[in-house]
Formats: sequence, structure tokens, C-alpha cells
Amino acid sequence: MDAKLLLCDFAEVSGGKLFVSGAGLALLASATPAQPYRVNISLAILGLINLGDTDAQHKMTIELVHVGGRNETRVPLADELPEGSDPADRGMFIAYFVAPRSPQMLPGDEWSMPMAIPMFGLGLPELGPYYFSVRVDGREMDRASFRLMPAQPPQVGDMPGGPGSAQAGGVGAGGQLRAGPLL
Repeated sequence: MDAKLLLCDFAEVSGGKLFVSGAGLALLASATPAQPYRVNISLAILGLINLGDTDAQHKMTIELVHVGGRNETRVPLADELPEGSDPADRGMFIAYFVAPRSPQMLPGDEWSMPMAIPMFGLGLPELGPYYFSVRVDGREMDRASFRLMPAQPPQVGDMPGGPGSAQAGGVGAGGQLRAGPLL
């Protein structure tokens, strides 16, 4: 089993396919000038399942970590733990899943299991570097890193809702910094 993670403006799953918009964010700016710094992001996760991973329960955890100097601090994504969970998982997003075996699946096949997790209005405690880590059954599958920047002042000539306005969502491949709206 494997999983790939993308940080993006928006993601959704429809018809068994993952639809992603504004993928590859590396710099985020908050629309709030003080803590908590609010951002609008989505996680697009593509789980890759092989025959040996089917018909068994798996545990997926998503952790958000702030990297401050030599210290790494978990940023809580959830207030509660599922019943019977390890207390060390406190603050992580936890999901249990079973990938059913399809009669069409042959040895060597790898099927995809798309997931979209919106995190609109996510409050971040500090400016600086962060990463999301996705683990399945305790093994890290992928990371998506980003840096939270201070809110950007509006530029002269910006149109409401246009690129660079406070109604857009992050930084795309072109590196244009945008702030996300508050909820």
C-alpha cells in the first residue's frame, strides 16, 4: 500500500475519481493578521491499494506539524480520539477503512482509492514552516510541506476576487501569493 498527498485549494471525489484545483501549494498567506492565522486548504490523497491490502482494516492518520527551529510541534486537527485509540494519536485526524477486494483485481494490480479532506478556516498558531504527514498502519506514506506567510496587503489595481486578492486561496505553481477568505 502507498499514498500520495497534495496540498491544494480544493479537492473532491466524484465517481471514484479525484478532482483537484490549485495543487502544489508551497506558500500560504492568511487573511487574518493575528493568531490563529486562518487558511483555506484541502488535502488530496490518492491511496494505492494492492491485492494483499484488500479485505483488511487499515488505520490512516493525518498529522499537521509546525517546524520551529529544532522543535516540531503537532497542531491539533481533532479534539477527540476514536474509541480504543492510542493516546499518542491525540490531535491527529484518524480514519479506519477497509478496501474491498474486487473480482476484477489480479495479482500485481494496484487500484486507487481517492480521498479529499477540506480544511477551510484552519487556524494555524504560528508563521513559518509546516508539513502534513499521512500514515497508513503506522508507516509514513507521504508528506506535503508549506510555509505560512504574513497576510499580504492588497496591491494597487487588484480587482476583488482576482489574482492576488483576499478572495483567492494560496500560492500556485507560478508562485503568486494569495490570501484565503475567512469563514
